Amino acid sequence: MSPALPIAVTDLTERRTIAVGRDPRIDEAVVASFGGQSPSALLKQVPYRGTTRPMRLDVVTIPRGCLLFGPGVDGIAFTAEGRQVRETAMFARADPTLTPERLQAAQDIDEDWVTVVDCAWDNHFHLLMLALPKLPLALAQLPGAAAVLPARRSEATGDRPAMLDQLLALSGQAGQVRWVPDGLYRPRNLHLIWPNHDQPAALHLFDETFDTFATLVRAVPPESARPLPRRIFIERVRDSRLLDPRAIRTLDRHLALHGFERVQLERLTMADQIRLFAGATHVVAAHGAGLSNIVFGGPHLRVLELNLDLDGQGALRPWFLILAAKRGQHYQHLNASACELADLPLGLAFDRLMGTRRQAIRLGLTRLRHRLGRIVSRLIRRA
Repeated sequence: MSPALPIAVTDLTERRTIAVGRDPRIDEAVVASFGGQSPSALLKQVPYRGTTRPMRLDVVTIPRGCLLFGPGVDGIAFTAEGRQVRETAMFARADPTLTPERLQAAQDIDEDWVTVVDCAWDNHFHLLMLALPKLPLALAQLPGAAAVLPARRSEATGDRPAMLDQLLALSGQAGQVRWVPDGLYRPRNLHLIWPNHDQPAALHLFDETFDTFATLVRAVPPESARPLPRRIFIERVRDSRLLDPRAIRTLDRHLALHGFERVQLERLTMADQIRLFAGATHVVAAHGAGLSNIVFGGPHLRVLELNLDLDGQGALRPWFLILAAKRGQHYQHLNASACELADLPLGLAFDRLMGTRRQAIRLGLTRLRHRLGRIVSRLIRRA
């Protein structure tokens, strides 16, 4: 007997709508970094864009469904018949196949469970933006269900991120979750919280998911030590994502010119990260999970993302555009895959971000110098 074929979460029929999305007018939220810049590569993957499907956030119930916790497969859901719920395995880093024999050996649980994590939840974006906002919704909407999370694994380090412990402590929800060892479990009912869209980041088009971040900002006391920087550049410790040395040198010059300070978020506690972004006025960063923290910034925050075609399909990931749009923040981008990190577009982007005219004045002076040079050359030829 072969394993059952996967099923889309949108095809599961037992569902209850708990929130309706509001169109944040994503297309209008992009501020061009320079004249003529096209946002088309950025807008291609925006969930619901170009469809007439209503935006709904649902509690999805799988009677006698199974839940798998294990390294690289955390949070994968299966129907009672063993059909994998495809979207929950989207980020699996190990084989999520469930054989009929393994399905029969699942541990029966005589209670309802709700899971909020996916297989990439040790990534800051997935933890902060896709798991944590679902937790208060699960606790409020499913009071009779246990909210379950994968337990720390003794044979590995870092499987349960330290950031999660800090976030749960700040949110006051540390005592409301249950840590479950690796294994395959069959609760009475397995519940998921999922938009009626196959893209997990569609979650960010619902106002209700942002209540979590307001709670975290309120939970962090004001910083009493030295003032935190207001203009920040997020410097990635392990992977800069910017490989062109010339682009890096040009970027460094513009950052210094405009008074940006470098920060490495990996070296900060979650409370310090929240304080940093709550007080920041300008953020520049390459596309990466650290930009998730703009959700702690107010509408005064101005963002420049150095984006990159990571999939080779001519599209940029719009996840931070969506966050900025929902927060009412100024958002710009540059496409590193389209050579937009050269000196001219970078300078124009910083001009627009900072409300200055440095690059425009520089261009004007350069053109004037060239014009004067041509005039002098003509006069010399005539003499």
